[in-house]
This record gives sequence, C-alpha cells and structure tokens, in this order.
Amino acid sequence: MVAKAEERLEQTVIRQFTVAAGNTVRRGFPVKFSGGNIVEAAAITDNAFGIALEAGNGDDTTPTTNPTTKVRVALFGNGVAKVLVGTGGATQGAPAKFVSDGTTDATVGGGTGKLRVLGQYMETGVVGDLVGINLGSAGWSVGS
Repeated sequence: MVAKAEERLEQTVIRQFTVAAGNTVRRGFPVKFSGGNIVEAAAITDNAFGIALEAGNGDDTTPTTNPTTKVRVALFGNGVAKVLVGTGGATQGAPAKFVSDGTTDATVGGGTGKLRVLGQYMETGVVGDLVGINLGSAGWSVGS
C-alpha cells in the first residue's frame, strides 16, 4: 500500500453534495447524480461526474449533528460553464453535444459517426435554458 497517495487539487472544481437516502459513498470512489444536489455511489456503467473526497452515508437522519450526509466531490472536468440548451433538452449527468440551436444529450456508444462530447450536464434544462456543464469531463467516444 502507498504510504501517502498523491493529491493535487489546486485547479480542481470541488463542490459539496448531499448523499442520497439509503446510499453510502466511499472516499475515493466515483459518484453520480441522484437528482438536484444529491449524489450516490456510481456503478461501472453510470455517468459518474466526480470522485468523493470523503465518505458519506445517506441514512443519517440528523444532518445537523452528523455532517457525513454531505460529501465534497472533485469534478472530472476543467471547470463549469453555462451552455444554451437546444432541441432535445439537457439531463443532469448526461454527456452533452452540439445541435443547431444549442446543446442536447448525446447518445454514446454503438454509433459510427464522430461525436464531440463537450462535457457533462450539471443540471437539467429545456430549450432556451442556460445550464451548467462540467467542461471536458467526457471519456466517451463514438455515438450520435
């Protein structure tokens, strides 16, 4: 085991989230959105958006006396920016792509065309909304 794992977070966006009820988040593991400002542990096939910097348990019924219901998350991207939502809308946690009138959810995998994923939506929105996008967080490649 490494005596002291390296951690350099000077340029990282770090945000605090509430752990979903009935869920346990482990330190150093990926998280995904569970709606709004709520997160849960991510599985291999989920659209994870960051790494939990501490452990948290969503079963705590007294968050004012036990802060483990909240965890800090280091986002995968290079910052968060506002983008215009276009036809098709935006879903929190989904990868984003360009469309003629803004951005929309990208379908990843199975495609043969090029797909430029801008990042990952931090919020849900409809056509004309400005929503936050986790820039450059995408590890996705082909799709539509």
